[in-house]
Amino acid sequence: MVPVFNIAVFDQLDSVSRDWPRGATSEHGARYHPFQSVIFLKVWTDSFGRSGRRSLHFVEVRDGGGRPVFFVPLCITMRNGAKVLEFIDANAADYNAPILFPTTIVWSRTLVERLWLAIVSKLPSFDVLVFSKMPSDIDGLANPLSLIADRANDISCHANDLRRPWPEIEAGVPQRKTLFRKIRNLEKVAPLEFRIATEEHERREATDAFLRQKQWRFEQTRVPGFDVDVDKRDFFHEGTHVFAREGMLKLFYLTSGEEIIATMWGLMAGRRYYAIMLSFEAGKWAKFSPGGVLYYRTLRWLHEHQFEWLDLGIGDEPWKLESCETTFRLTAKQLPVTLQGRVFLARQRLAGAIRSTALWQAVRPLKWIILRRLKQMTMTLTGYGAVTDLLLPMAVAF
Repeated sequence: MVPVFNIAVFDQLDSVSRDWPRGATSEHGARYHPFQSVIFLKVWTDSFGRSGRRSLHFVEVRDGGGRPVFFVPLCITMRNGAKVLEFIDANAADYNAPILFPTTIVWSRTLVERLWLAIVSKLPSFDVLVFSKMPSDIDGLANPLSLIADRANDISCHANDLRRPWPEIEAGVPQRKTLFRKIRNLEKVAPLEFRIATEEHERREATDAFLRQKQWRFEQTRVPGFDVDVDKRDFFHEGTHVFAREGMLKLFYLTSGEEIIATMWGLMAGRRYYAIMLSFEAGKWAKFSPGGVLYYRTLRWLHEHQFEWLDLGIGDEPWKLESCETTFRLTAKQLPVTLQGRVFLARQRLAGAIRSTALWQAVRPLKWIILRRLKQMTMTLTGYGAVTDLLLPMAVAF
């Protein structure tokens, strides 16, 4: 028998039902990543979503008996003249996925396509669908949207499985003997402490440290940072208090004496810890690999406290590949609906081809060097950098 679905779409986060998971745990047996929880979406709408360039659409799918089956947060964004239907993300989410509830429904591609057409009929018009970073399952439940994916996502997620015995996990730590030697050397410099920020003043101090450390790293690697992406900066700066209040935040940090030399800012959902932002001091501290030391100490603490996963999220950086034994392959889908949508995807493909060239890779970082130096010069001459504060965000598009 074909299941009956009841679909509701809300345009305001405050309007969603009480079945929508609020924070780190759900009372209704929902399986989900924290990026789709009410609290995360609230912090997101107050930072990334405050520009008003997007319309938000919170979809709730229930079965014929009114039981929740499938919830998903979507938005329609105007980009390059096209209305793009996508997940609520803006590069703030490591996984784009629905919230799933236990059900007897057996998902098939045909069934999901029928459900998706019914969902689309309740959404405003759009030109193109662009879904990315979709996992094949959410905590053991098959992800229906992955059944209608049409391509592999170009980047994967990586994690450590903490359900294994600690000796096995520890044996997989990269360059373990060297790391232990660096820990001993750090302990000779000053008292070395692994800490968890539990008080407001600790959280603010650690958050300020990681924002400064990451900004330095962005500038050294010649990529846009918090000076460009103010929404991202405010997401972390303001979100720290909100996530902590709701019991979702775990902010680990490492101190040498009174100085914070590494931080790990992450969120929890169930028994999974998502390490969203990692940072460390460079300069004289680089030889001690403080980021690696903090990662090892965090790994051990999470295992001792019965967490099942330390998830490093999206990105195929070499250190993630080296540090993690588990890779989560993700899927994506692109579907033009109108001529404008086809033009949008064609422009995206052309831009991707250009950005993959050696010449582009060599030249692109130079703009950030020039713009940041220009800002420093105007700050020195005038006392403020208003001109480059406007230029820096505009440069992201090029």
